[in-house]
Amino acid sequence: MKFTVTRIIIVSLFIVFLVISGVFFSISILKDETIKTHLKLIQLYSSIFVDNLTKTVNGMDLLTDNLVILLKNEQKEELINSRLSELLKDNLEIRSINILDEKNRVIYSSNELNKNLLINLETFYPLPIYEKNILRVGNTKEGRDFYNGKNITYSKNSLDINFFPILREIDLGTKKIKVLMAVNGDFLLNRYNSFLNIEHCYIDILKVDGTLLSSNDFRENFNMNKELLSLIKEKNSYSGVVDFDKEKTILSFNSTINYPFVVMVRLDFNKTLQTWEKKSQTFLITIFALLILSIVLIIFWLYTYNKKINKEVSLNKKFKILFEQSSFYAMIINFNGKIVEINNSFLSTFFSEKELDKNIWDYSCWSENEKIWLEKIIKTFPQDEKIQRELNIIGLDGNQKVLEVVISSFEIDGHMEYVLIALDITLKKQREKELKNAHIVFENAHDGIVVTDENVNIVNVNKAFETNTGYNFDEVIGKNPNILKSGFQEEDFYKNMWQQLIETGYWEGELTNKNKEGEFYIERIKINAVYNEDKKLTNYIAVFSDITLQKEQEKLLQEKEKLLFQQSKLSAMGEMIGNIAHQWRQPLSVISSSTSAIKLHHEEDFYSKEEIKDFVEVILNSTKYLSNTIDDFRNFYKEDSEKVDFDVKSAINNGLNLIKTELVKQNIDVVFIDEDCSFDIKGIKNQFLQVMMNLLINAKDAFFDKEIENKIIFIDIYQKDDKKVIKIYDNAGGIKEDVINHIFEPYFTTKHKSVGTGIGLYMSEEIITKQLNGQIFVSNKEFTYKNKEYTGAEFKIIIKKCN
Repeated sequence: MKFTVTRIIIVSLFIVFLVISGVFFSISILKDETIKTHLKLIQLYSSIFVDNLTKTVNGMDLLTDNLVILLKNEQKEELINSRLSELLKDNLEIRSINILDEKNRVIYSSNELNKNLLINLETFYPLPIYEKNILRVGNTKEGRDFYNGKNITYSKNSLDINFFPILREIDLGTKKIKVLMAVNGDFLLNRYNSFLNIEHCYIDILKVDGTLLSSNDFRENFNMNKELLSLIKEKNSYSGVVDFDKEKTILSFNSTINYPFVVMVRLDFNKTLQTWEKKSQTFLITIFALLILSIVLIIFWLYTYNKKINKEVSLNKKFKILFEQSSFYAMIINFNGKIVEINNSFLSTFFSEKELDKNIWDYSCWSENEKIWLEKIIKTFPQDEKIQRELNIIGLDGNQKVLEVVISSFEIDGHMEYVLIALDITLKKQREKELKNAHIVFENAHDGIVVTDENVNIVNVNKAFETNTGYNFDEVIGKNPNILKSGFQEEDFYKNMWQQLIETGYWEGELTNKNKEGEFYIERIKINAVYNEDKKLTNYIAVFSDITLQKEQEKLLQEKEKLLFQQSKLSAMGEMIGNIAHQWRQPLSVISSSTSAIKLHHEEDFYSKEEIKDFVEVILNSTKYLSNTIDDFRNFYKEDSEKVDFDVKSAINNGLNLIKTELVKQNIDVVFIDEDCSFDIKGIKNQFLQVMMNLLINAKDAFFDKEIENKIIFIDIYQKDDKKVIKIYDNAGGIKEDVINHIFEPYFTTKHKSVGTGIGLYMSEEIITKQLNGQIFVSNKEFTYKNKEYTGAEFKIIIKKCN
């Protein structure tokens, strides 16, 4: 038994030794693989970064070509400087743009402090031998820009590197000038490094001669050894583990195409592997603990004899490299077109794991054209080049997307492999299409549109603006919209407008402006303030329409309505004068009789003092009656314009007083259905009185030439729910059916032209609907009064209580 236990212990120790040796050997292999993985990653990122830098510098190169048009026109210095400053807004990677003359002195600049500075071009590389217009780059310079106002010299080993200068000579035909741009190195590094999340990683931008231009490594001692400088000068690209600044470093660099730049990506070898070593220590401790536990269990099982040894060791460790967790799509393809590695984003969106043994061009997600292109590119890929293209691809969900694909090649273990990086630009393409459609709408809108910057300087106008104002785009760009100011509006008007715009971001109203020809026009305008995602004001957008013709038509309509209103009043005036004449006959007769009696008494002393006093009292009462009649008449024609609350029944009684003589003469009675009911409404009292007069006169005239025993006009006033109702109807027999539908039309009348004009009821409807916000209806009504059946016309007015 002891022999068996000893043998088991010896075998167990031997197995432990083998396991520990295997673990250490596996860790060594995994460490090498980790280094290779990091090397592959920085190869990938240096390729991406140098491609982005090439695009950026290419954009700057194109920018210098665009400056030729500006400088050839020989415009004013202020305009050129302003244009250079505007270009900086669209090119954030540039700190300043400077134009140098043939003596290398700054003559134009986006930074006015740079003017007249003398620039030393001795350090700029490469030296132009055959072509003078090549792009050259100078050494780095401390500070934000050429702020010190002195001739520019460059330090070689600046600590706080903010920018580096690039230079290009351009030919204007009559002279040659140089364009000097200060490039924001920090901005480029931050933009390129925004998606890289690796600790102890540094990015350097160098000239091809090895001179450092910009870096995110801010250590005080920053020196490259001679071997690395030689590699940079001799090779376009390189990847490996080297000694950098006396430290072991995982390094990869790539040179730009057509430009004198090198982008280098570095990882601190020791610090990069610290995390891995900590994990390996934990792994070893875990293995040792498991081994000890296993030995204890084996000994325990040997002594109990009733348990079986069952041990299973399973190790499954898989490293997740960075690009598998990235938001962009990435895959590595071998020289035969097979997918070697693919990140989760790419795999889960477009490919099936069951089909990963196919060539990249055989997958069904590609269209036929894309398949042909991919096969041709992989089989004939040009060495040391990058290829970029937009490809259409169908996802596993069946939706088509647009990818911006960049393919680059690299050599690993003696074989060529290809890195395919793709970004989903489907949304970007949709927005570009929407922007194009919006531009079409902008250009073809019938309303004029003006877009200004936050300082209210015009940046864009549409064709409708040019048509309405007479100014074309070139005449208003950069100017304030107050060039259209007519002077009709007071300053307080504009102060209130801007106050509302600042507080609410919106203003709408009418303006009188002046076009290019000096002609005035009226516009209806809406102004909106536009804010960016940070709630910062960026633009104002104004949309306006010319309403001059509309205003003229409204004015004509108002004048027409005013004329109709006056005609209606004049028509009623004839009725009033006749009524007054009848009302004045009796008091004038009384005054005449009383005066004759007083005269007789004066001549013959015929009456007593008491009788003379009665005569005088009669005369005073009669004159007072005449005065009241004149006041009623004058109040009826008084031009009131202010809306007030007034009593409806009182207003109706005023109208009855004006025509009561005619009513008495024709034996017409007026009956209020409810003597005690009345209410107030808000409006212009004389206008309402005119409506009542028109309705009462029409009711009176309805009895003309009719033999009716009891002539009655009924007035019914009441409130129901949220409505105020006024009814005026008679027992004159009603209105003919072929007439009643035209009763409110202007100039329509069934009376003789010497009696009516046909505008009274038209104006009554206008006043009720427009001034009192009510409704008026007419109908024939059958009713019973004092046990007798009658038929007559009823006018019904409904006004909401909120009036």
